[in-house]
Amino acid sequence: MLLNFFQCKSPHIRAILFIILYLSASANAPLWADQVTDLYEVTVPVASQDKKERSDAIRTAFSEVLVRVSGRADIVRSADYPNIQTAIETATHFAQQFRYRQLTPQPGSDQPAFALWVRFDETAITRLLRTNNLPVWGTTRPSTLVWLAIDERGHRELLGNNSKQEALSILLEQAKRRGVPLTLPLLDLTDRSSLRVSDVWGNFESTILKASQRYQTEAVLVGRMYQGYGGWNARWSLYADSRRRDWSLTGASINEVLLPGIDITAETLAMRYAQVGESNDGRILLQVKDIKNLADYNRSLKYLKTISAVSAVNPYEVAAHTAIFELSTAAGRLGIARAVSLGHTLVSEPVQTVPIPDLPVTGATTDKTESKKEIVPDLIYRLVP
Repeated sequence: MLLNFFQCKSPHIRAILFIILYLSASANAPLWADQVTDLYEVTVPVASQDKKERSDAIRTAFSEVLVRVSGRADIVRSADYPNIQTAIETATHFAQQFRYRQLTPQPGSDQPAFALWVRFDETAITRLLRTNNLPVWGTTRPSTLVWLAIDERGHRELLGNNSKQEALSILLEQAKRRGVPLTLPLLDLTDRSSLRVSDVWGNFESTILKASQRYQTEAVLVGRMYQGYGGWNARWSLYADSRRRDWSLTGASINEVLLPGIDITAETLAMRYAQVGESNDGRILLQVKDIKNLADYNRSLKYLKTISAVSAVNPYEVAAHTAIFELSTAAGRLGIARAVSLGHTLVSEPVQTVPIPDLPVTGATTDKTESKKEIVPDLIYRLVP
């Protein structure tokens, strides 16, 4: 059984200790990430339940899933990936379930009559991508805060969570299609007192990043869009992983400058967090400190099992206040560290050699002269209360 840190009998001292732990955790609070739960599900509008139309729709949906999971749009249209092209042609083999939902189009409109929902086989898609040396981007993904300013006929507006701009729905739909969790600013008094539209338009980095701190996201995307005589123009900047990437776009419609903003963001983040290569599992030892009871132990174990790059988690050593888990993964130490950094369950600590005593075995005799094991975990974390 795991031991409890707080064995002190005084409730006042225990309360003080809890407050200290809380303040310490708040001061070192990690950035937030999101679990994208529907990576392998797509809904496609169709005119009928015809078999050929269903096959075409499943191919379209499958292509969308491949882009979403790999983070790369080029793999579904490039001749450099013949195995991917073959898989798309036989997309129905990867479909686990599908069903239709009837729509109610407006009279006289050309809206589709049905929506076809398809769920694909995660294991088969992961195998397909890995065997072709393509990245696999897991369900834990960096949350991205978006500051988007739009200039229409000289009037500049900053899009927020409750904006009525059509651009907002386009932005959110494309983010869902690419599996990018977006956070929109509240634009409340706190935001408006710390950031103005002109700050976003001028891309004043320090002001923007300071105003973004309250949202605790992994990335910040800044967009400035305006309509000129020749069409739409956009300038984008992505702040992520202590780096900045800038790009500009022009197009005849707002979609042509808005959608690629999300696409390039997705591909940039996927390059950082997606894992590439065959799934030849390696062994990583990960230590979790500040485990006070069995509930903490179970929470740590459950969290580690949610990391998509991890194929198996087993307890390696358990002692008072700490546990070491053995992870089977193809991602390596760096890949696991990146994946854990997206969550808000564990906080990284320096790796060091630590003595971990063996658990007592009933009926066994112990040689007191035998030294304790010296275990060097690959990664060390502290459990966030």
